Amino acid sequence: MFKQIAIAATMAMAIAGTANAKVTITCLTTAGHLTRQHEPLMKQFNEMQDDIEVVYAAPAKDYSDVHLKLFRASATNTLPDCAFEAFNQLPSLARALEARGQIVDLDTLIANEAEGWKAANYSEKMRDLGRVDGKQFGMPFNASVIQWYYNADLVKQAGGDPDKLPASWEGIVELAKKIEALGTDISGMSYAVEQWGDDWPFQVLILQQGGRMLNEAGDQIAFTENDYHLNAMKLARSLVEAGVYDPNVEQNDQFKQFTEGKMGIYATSPAGARNTEERVGGAFDLRSSVFTVWNDEKGLLPSGGNAAIITTQDPEKIAAAWKYIQFVTSPKSQEFAAQITGYLPTNVGALAPELLGGYYDANPYYATPSRQYDRAGPWAGYPGTQSEKIWRDQKSVIRAVMLGEKTPEDGAAELVSIAEKLMQR
Repeated sequence: MFKQIAIAATMAMAIAGTANAKVTITCLTTAGHLTRQHEPLMKQFNEMQDDIEVVYAAPAKDYSDVHLKLFRASATNTLPDCAFEAFNQLPSLARALEARGQIVDLDTLIANEAEGWKAANYSEKMRDLGRVDGKQFGMPFNASVIQWYYNADLVKQAGGDPDKLPASWEGIVELAKKIEALGTDISGMSYAVEQWGDDWPFQVLILQQGGRMLNEAGDQIAFTENDYHLNAMKLARSLVEAGVYDPNVEQNDQFKQFTEGKMGIYATSPAGARNTEERVGGAFDLRSSVFTVWNDEKGLLPSGGNAAIITTQDPEKIAAAWKYIQFVTSPKSQEFAAQITGYLPTNVGALAPELLGGYYDANPYYATPSRQYDRAGPWAGYPGTQSEKIWRDQKSVIRAVMLGEKTPEDGAAELVSIAEKLMQR
């Protein structure tokens, strides 16, 4: 508490200090995000004022690498001033850094903003993505919930409605069967849960039923409730049994099949919208759609993406980093990020008619994320340091289930055993 008061008390002096001497802050993000999003925003921010200069450290390879770099830097007291950490890895990182006094509770900074500022910019559900143990350690920068991409030409040829995908999993699978029957070189669909680099699509299968991965305290698994894990395994296996998904085809080749017009339905992040459109290049009628959920009342979709955190303890740099975070999560910056990638904007102001509202009306392919705001749920992270190994081991089990080498019942039980054993380390 004393530390939070001290931070708040020094904010006014720190902000004043940035007006007299340029403050340089260093941030960390992934290589994939740096060029397309962060570099243009950094350049704009640096050019629009003279008090703060933002530079980026050598980028991390991916989210897991960001996480590893931050833990290593914490141990050597070489942390950057700010970073963009994946939602599912934020809890373990924030708890570790908080114990060492190396992360800022953003609530202390938000409290200094004008009345109504918080509600005008960030929904409660969106801010929840950056909360850990009730504290706002991260401000969401990118957010995404999984969505369907589909080849409307193939859907029409298969007798489906090119303007609307089926709302149920049964309907999706039945349509994929009809697409598969169009030719020996045509595949029905892709839901590569067993090949994904993290457990995001597996968590989709739990949350869409109305389930959750962990309990409220975040220290015990909860995906066994109501046999959610077993239902997930049965669904994964059913895609192969129905002949609409082939786990023997590599994920990259599945994407190639889709963008070359040889697959009907493809599941991935809205962050891939721009790249997918560029790869298709107008070769077919490419569209996107909200994702399927089993439980229409309670079903959610885990939110991928990342949150900006402040890891410096220097008051002037805290103030500078906060100004930068406010800028990159502002309506205009989020309009840019959403258009350049397809991500869900994290600032509600970005949905105004003069910003993304009008853009989405004119470009329905990019509007799907805005139609899933109410489905955005938490992307949970296991306690401890073994999240990556948990997923590697679970992924091999899921693959065995999909290939028919294990029963859904045995596979579901193994998923529990793996998580309970490794999350305690």
